[in-house]
Amino acid sequence: MTINKSYGAQLSFHEIEDEFGQNPGRSLGKYRTTDPSFGNKDLGDLENLPLDVGIPVSGEIKFSDFYQKKLNVVIDCHTTGSNTYNHDAYTDRFLNGKYNIVGNYRTSITKSQWQGGKRVIIHINNTFGSVGAQNRNDVAFLTGNYNNNVNQSGWPTDTTLTLDMGDEGLVGGKGGNGGNTGNEESPGENGGVGTSGMKIPAGFQDEISGESRIFGGGGGGAGGPGAEQNNWGDKNSASGGGGGGGAGIPAGADGNSGGVAGGKAGGTTQAPDNEQGGDGGKGGNGGESEGATGGNGGGRSQAGGGSYSEVDEGHDPSLEHGHTSGGLGGFQYRFY
Repeated sequence: MTINKSYGAQLSFHEIEDEFGQNPGRSLGKYRTTDPSFGNKDLGDLENLPLDVGIPVSGEIKFSDFYQKKLNVVIDCHTTGSNTYNHDAYTDRFLNGKYNIVGNYRTSITKSQWQGGKRVIIHINNTFGSVGAQNRNDVAFLTGNYNNNVNQSGWPTDTTLTLDMGDEGLVGGKGGNGGNTGNEESPGENGGVGTSGMKIPAGFQDEISGESRIFGGGGGGAGGPGAEQNNWGDKNSASGGGGGGGAGIPAGADGNSGGVAGGKAGGTTQAPDNEQGGDGGKGGNGGESEGATGGNGGGRSQAGGGSYSEVDEGHDPSLEHGHTSGGLGGFQYRFY
């Protein structure tokens, strides 16, 4: 259990061993460790962790250095990532033994052994995406919520929980698909919504470092409305351009072109570390009619662009197909 002793209280070596595990020499000095042995993935600012904050890694070490200290557990979200959405740090990592204990004097810890609390550091240094996500409530990654029932999912409420984003870490919602183009018979599609980045406990945001690498997917750009001009019995039609896909992991698909004198499809979908959505396609031309350009896909967490078909002089307004809307961007965070 956490060493709940204040300065001046008697503390036994056995109590320290109960919390941090038994070191080979059964020596207080052996607890001056900076070797987390977390594998070969770069840990960035998690290199050279002490057993707990305030326990010396060199020089003098004494029993009073262990008052109020607790076991530190690093959840391994750096060795491998995940393509699919709703990946959970508690159920998918901790319960599957994908964690390391600082110092390596203990090899495992269970929720039933949590007495007095532990420090949990979720270290993300890989890519977590959102394949299969469909709405803004879907997220790429869940930290896990708090729950004291040992038979249910969740961190005990006496957990000191933090999240550290490494330089190679990315957590992103899926980009919304660009809307397909309209033609002389249809207005085109609205852009698809982006999905969200991470689900966290309320009030947890201050315990996250590197949060610029966590983002919702951008909304898809609107498909451009088509246009039809009917003047003096001469009927000309043109489709709009396809909407651009929203930025995300994965990026949204571009909208398709179609119809008479079809417009250009939306721009190229984006790599995970690119913050921009795809460009909308240019509308087609049908004589004196011109379809609307598709909306641009949204950047990270941003809405996609809309598209509007203007009524030109000499055109019958009833034959114009109006406007279409870009999809909403996903949220950076959702909350339990």
